[in-house]
Amino acid sequence: MTKKTIITLISLGAVLLLLIAAYVIVQVTKPKPAETKPPELLSPDKLGENDPGEELDAGVRILIFPRRDRTMIKSISVHNEHGDYSVTAKGDGTFSLDGFEGAYLDDQKTASLVVTAGYTVTSQRVVDEATDEELENYGLAEPSAWWVLTDTSGREYRVNVGDRMVSGDGYYCSFEGRRAVYVLSNTLETSVLMPAEYYVTPLLVLGLTNENYYQVDEFTILHGKDELFVSVAKCDDDEKMNPDAVMEAKLIYPAGYKANDSYYLNVIGSLVSMTGLETAAINPTDEQYEQYGLKDAPYHVHFSMMGYDFNLFFSDEMEDGYRYGISYLYNYSLIARFNASDLAWLDSDLFSWAASYPLSVNITTVDSLRVVTEENDVTFALNHGVDGEGRATLDVESDAGVSFPNGDIYNFRQFYKSVIAAKIKGTSSLTDEEKKELTSDEKNAIVHVIFSLSDGRKFDYGFYRASTREALMTVNGEGVFYINSDNPEKVAADLVRLLNGIEIDAYGKD
Repeated sequence: MTKKTIITLISLGAVLLLLIAAYVIVQVTKPKPAETKPPELLSPDKLGENDPGEELDAGVRILIFPRRDRTMIKSISVHNEHGDYSVTAKGDGTFSLDGFEGAYLDDQKTASLVVTAGYTVTSQRVVDEATDEELENYGLAEPSAWWVLTDTSGREYRVNVGDRMVSGDGYYCSFEGRRAVYVLSNTLETSVLMPAEYYVTPLLVLGLTNENYYQVDEFTILHGKDELFVSVAKCDDDEKMNPDAVMEAKLIYPAGYKANDSYYLNVIGSLVSMTGLETAAINPTDEQYEQYGLKDAPYHVHFSMMGYDFNLFFSDEMEDGYRYGISYLYNYSLIARFNASDLAWLDSDLFSWAASYPLSVNITTVDSLRVVTEENDVTFALNHGVDGEGRATLDVESDAGVSFPNGDIYNFRQFYKSVIAAKIKGTSSLTDEEKKELTSDEKNAIVHVIFSLSDGRKFDYGFYRASTREALMTVNGEGVFYINSDNPEKVAADLVRLLNGIEIDAYGKD
């Protein structure tokens, strides 16, 4: 071994010895972790008569009284600035609001109340035995809020809620009959300090589901007390344009129109989840009716289903940006708050409720079709039958001397397509007086199309020129909507073509 190698090994050994010495010094001088002692519980002399005393939670935190979980609670009674209310266990792990047993309580919010009221874990005990002055300073001499938990054995536990801490970290609280002062967390703000309405699910409708809402028989909106805005009814099977459709609807008001099924289904489908943002009031006072714009509710919704009638009332959009609705469920009334946009259908244009093609009448349901223009007045009799192979046939005769046997029916069918192509463009801007003046003179009529159906119903669709581009459309004399005048003008022109044996292009412009 060389001299250089020996020197290197000696040096490494010295470094190793220094590292070992340093480690020993650090371990000896390193501060030992402080031993945490569990908090001391109040001695019996500081407890009130028949006081259950404190309890340790996991050995490190104090419970104001021994924990009462959901299975051990009979009822919780609350008093706060909003009033008094109680919830009572129903025996199945859920709770009901006393006096409103039919109300649906929000599971999450009710669970928060149950946990807060029964699990009184405190971040600190501020005073073991407060003086009268200290109780006054903490807002506990005459507390403005408290709750009483009654367990299944009948024992009561009352906790008083005093002032909010200046830091905002919690509230000063005390156990009734005990002079100790504790701090409970801000969970009080979303439980025992909330009004009863907070726990009630803001439902306005019960009984409708995604499986049955399309079975609504009749749906009506009134503006004000008695101004009928729109009324929709489910079509009977023999009225359906598509016999296989699950549901088709018709307008009862304004009469004579097929409903816009898509729009209507969206509206009544929203009733299934007619749940507001929150419950604003239960059994409201006159002042609350006024406050929420429901004293003389501007919107009344009525619908019937399976023999039951439902009535809902809604406000306009209020200053706070919300709309409010009220309904009467079981033996109580409830006001719910809604986003205004969720109820836009209450005052949507009437045009939204009508099918775009109101004359879209299934030809197989038509017995006769009469078309009246300034130059012609022709009635077509439609004779429906079945051939030897079971296929539907159609023969058409007219009082104008022209006929269309089943084998030569194409041109009539093209004409029929022109007739039913009338498309609503919007709600007429004419006043009632202007409509009356326009329709009182038949010289203003471009065409009348009159359907006589096999079920005995009769519809007279009239089209009156209101301007160069617009024609007021009437059904049995009543006008609500307008269409482009091009369509009735084409029907009048195609009638001439049909009578003169000229081929018709139903999709042509003229």
